[in-house]
Amino acid sequence: MEQSLILQTIALELSLKVNQVEAVTALSTEGCTIPFIARYRKEKTGGLDEVAISAILESFERHVELEKRREYILQYLTGQDKLTPELDMLIRKALTMAELEDMYLPYKPRKKTLADRAIELGMEPLADLIVEKNPSLDRALVLAAQFIGGDVTEPGIALEHAMNILTQRVSDNAEVRRIVRLDLQKGSVRAAVKRGKKEEGQKYRDYFDFSEKAQHMASHRIMAILRGGREGILNVSLESAMGTEHLTGTVMAACFGKKGEVLLKSAAESLERHLLSSLGNEILKDLREKAERDSVEIFARNLEKILLAAPFGERAVIGIDPGIRTGCKAALIDKNGVYRDFLTMQLNGSPSDAKKILPWIESYGVEGIAVGSGTFGRETWSLIRELLGEKGVVAALVDEDGASVYSASETAREEFPDLDVTVKGAISIGRRFQDPLAELVKIDPRSLGVGQYQHDITASLLETKLRQTVEWAVNRVGVNLNTAGYHLLAFVSGLDKNRAREVVKYRTESGGIRSRKELKKIKGIGDKAFQQCAGFLRIMDGDNRIERTGVHPESYDDVEKIAHYYDKTIAELVAGPEIMNKDDIKKHLHIAEAEAVMGELLSRGLDPRKEYTPVSFDEKLKSIADIGDGMILHGIVDNVTAFGAFVDVGIKDKGLVHISEISAEYVKDINTVLSVGDRVLVKVIAVDRERGRISLSIRRAAEH
Repeated sequence: MEQSLILQTIALELSLKVNQVEAVTALSTEGCTIPFIARYRKEKTGGLDEVAISAILESFERHVELEKRREYILQYLTGQDKLTPELDMLIRKALTMAELEDMYLPYKPRKKTLADRAIELGMEPLADLIVEKNPSLDRALVLAAQFIGGDVTEPGIALEHAMNILTQRVSDNAEVRRIVRLDLQKGSVRAAVKRGKKEEGQKYRDYFDFSEKAQHMASHRIMAILRGGREGILNVSLESAMGTEHLTGTVMAACFGKKGEVLLKSAAESLERHLLSSLGNEILKDLREKAERDSVEIFARNLEKILLAAPFGERAVIGIDPGIRTGCKAALIDKNGVYRDFLTMQLNGSPSDAKKILPWIESYGVEGIAVGSGTFGRETWSLIRELLGEKGVVAALVDEDGASVYSASETAREEFPDLDVTVKGAISIGRRFQDPLAELVKIDPRSLGVGQYQHDITASLLETKLRQTVEWAVNRVGVNLNTAGYHLLAFVSGLDKNRAREVVKYRTESGGIRSRKELKKIKGIGDKAFQQCAGFLRIMDGDNRIERTGVHPESYDDVEKIAHYYDKTIAELVAGPEIMNKDDIKKHLHIAEAEAVMGELLSRGLDPRKEYTPVSFDEKLKSIADIGDGMILHGIVDNVTAFGAFVDVGIKDKGLVHISEISAEYVKDINTVLSVGDRVLVKVIAVDRERGRISLSIRRAAEH
């Protein structure tokens, strides 16, 4: 398929214009990143966002792989002198990889089969004769008697060899494979507990005798069932939609064009020995891949919400990692995110120990205290709130998922080689309160507790998607070039860890970066890297006021044109961009990316994230023991999955709002109504203290 046809196909698939698809693929080929294309090439792409651009590139890659495979197959068959005009046409018309592989299967190099052995013994004419004459089984034995000789000593053996040939013809027939594949896709996934595995596999008890249409299965059920199969608890299979007997007859007719006893038996053998298992496994694999993609999308959406959560801002804070036996570690972080000091408070039994942090509050002007939400976190938070009284200092419970992972990481050892891991945890909690994005980029996203079956997802798929999500978040917000650590800089479009380290080294040695053009002096940043990264980097106290914004250097001349048109200085335009009129600029100034330039000026380079507002939990609740049926509680959505949302109500144990309890209306896609970070009112509908489970309802709270 020519590239122009590929672009047309992608446009049709994604309901886009061909010129949009063409622009995205061309820009990507030039080395442009997705964030750069989305932000600075709006007019070329028709304003496509990162999601649409990514979908185009993924689809383009799939089509390119399909064409590579098609070309290989055509070349192979030509070399083997097996490419007939009819086969050539069918291969060129194939729209999917499965279709292509089905047509290639009879010619594909493989281990010798029973059918190959039968052909070597000269039994292929008998197989052809059976198809031609379509005899009964008894009559087939009479025909087989004509082929006795050598290793074939009796009619039954000859017929068995001939049927092996016929069985393979059924298995290799592209139309048969299409029929069986479609039937199984419409069929049901069946799960049953293996003998003797009931007690061991209690967590899979919902699937001990389970059947559901494959097309209707939710991703979390697919992942659970397949995990149960891998762990040896469940037998998992696919059942025919039309029934095996009906399917056998359909397969026989499709392969041979006629009905007959021997032909029917060959079709049944093919289904039993080959097709149902191989195509069933193929479809289960497809279901798993779809479920993985769904799970990855859920994980990515949740991660994005966490990364883009409202920052407390550039204000001095104290981070506290709660502890009972070894005490609570408190770390002082100044307004620039720099660690200053730490101390230990024994708050379990000695609440007055909390007063140790009062001198810090006075000396450093601390405006916020972040307490980790783990064990003893709620109690610590309550004590700190009592201590603060009317001081005007915010005390917040901060989700500490991943803090311990960071504490033990190479990154933490590099940043704080001489500190105890619990102190590093307190620093991480304080910094993620100041700026979630800047701190969480240092932590493996899989440790943040916002995924669904993330440990079952193919590692490369998960890693690629999560890195992409972090990159999009970082570039959407922008990065302060003179204060960001290299971990954050490494996610900026056009940069990587090595370039980010060089940026930090250069600014340290030079005393700060005054202009974006200085980036070109830094090792590893050539013209292309500069083009991709410059617009996402902010210089707040530099030589050029434009560089406080996201305006790209390639558009500086355009900003001067706009300022001149309105008789303003650059500084005046940056300070008051509302004077701009899009129609005037497009009509009179002919700026190529006018909308992108105006958008960046109007945003003034300000952080697009929401302002921080504290969450109000019920202070009387300390643990699950204090939770009772019927309570109405304030909470914050902590994780969203396909089956429901986990909600933090201010204690260690999270509550679950099942998807059926979200709204009185039917909710097909939970992500259309709930996101991580949403503030919600919930009603407690069940408490299982033994297993630490709390069932919540949003719709019943609304009815209260």
